[in-house]
Amino acid sequence: MTRGRTSLGSLVRFAVCGLLLLWIFHRIFSNEAQLTLALSGTDWSQLTPWEQRKLSWTVGPQRLIQMSRRLDPATMVLALAQCGALVFIGGLRWRYVMKVQGLSLSIRETTRISFVAHFFNAFLLGSTGGDVLKAWYAARTTHHKKAEAVVSVFVDRLMGIFALLVFAVALVPFNYSLIESYARYQGVSIVIVAMMLGVGGLVWIGFYSEALAHGGKIAKVFRRLPKGEILARALTSCRLFGKHRGFFPVVMGWSVLVNLLIVMTFGTISRELGLDVGWQTLWMVVPMVVCLAALPITPSGLGVRENLLVLLLTVPAFTVKHGEALSLSLLAYLANLVWSVVGGVVYLTLPDRQALVGAEPNSGVEPSESGQSERAG
Repeated sequence: MTRGRTSLGSLVRFAVCGLLLLWIFHRIFSNEAQLTLALSGTDWSQLTPWEQRKLSWTVGPQRLIQMSRRLDPATMVLALAQCGALVFIGGLRWRYVMKVQGLSLSIRETTRISFVAHFFNAFLLGSTGGDVLKAWYAARTTHHKKAEAVVSVFVDRLMGIFALLVFAVALVPFNYSLIESYARYQGVSIVIVAMMLGVGGLVWIGFYSEALAHGGKIAKVFRRLPKGEILARALTSCRLFGKHRGFFPVVMGWSVLVNLLIVMTFGTISRELGLDVGWQTLWMVVPMVVCLAALPITPSGLGVRENLLVLLLTVPAFTVKHGEALSLSLLAYLANLVWSVVGGVVYLTLPDRQALVGAEPNSGVEPSESGQSERAG
């Protein structure tokens, strides 16, 4: 029953993703086709609906390819390097989070599993995702800290999102005229601020309040549930992060560095495409889009990210065309996808990769001491 629900959920997400992508592509391709007809003096309204669709999906892709050719090889190499660096640094942040929980992985192992998780997130969405894989792999380092391993992955993701939200909100005053002028910016900003407050509340409750204390009411409630002791222990372990001196500034520092690399990847591509968008705007818009695309709506945020970038960059304040904003999103995703392929190659080198595939969230797989010898090999 659980597998069926998971498969249905994944199918729904893929369907939503497909519809969003189809909608934004058709909208942009239609716009490109209308501009082409206008130059030739032909009236778009005189075409039948079928002729309009046919022309849109003929002219549109051609324009998209032409825009992508604006990038020279050096620019793509730079964007790829920036994208790869953020995966590596994200792995270092996760390694630090694990250390607080008493879990230890070498930089080599952390980097390897981070790239493999990157591959799983991009290509094998559904029953086995990158976060599940990371949690399972970390749990193999010790047979008695499976709950803490899962917490390390959750906290790493939580802190990464929180840093992005803070980063975006901090840039709002510097883009006040833009937000004041356009309702779409106002709406997105309100959502981002609400998300920041919500995630910040979770961080405070989990790290610094007494709500998750070992003998607290929440822990007692969870212990009454089946396997509740593991969940209660996982929640209680969150308090270690608040007690660990320097944890918050160190992790936020790593996260800010990751955020800078994300924006720089988009900025590098944007500059080469000749988009009329300043860095000051990109510092705010890109984190906003990444945070909203991280919501579990579609696989890898496809469709959500493209629609948001087109929505926010195609305002009269800029001269960015719909197709150019779409190209920016797709090219940045392509750079990310290249490193996902690299993660797939790394995955093929793992001696215990078959065990990784079987690491389902509720499979009951317990890391064993023999697993440590496999990992060491």
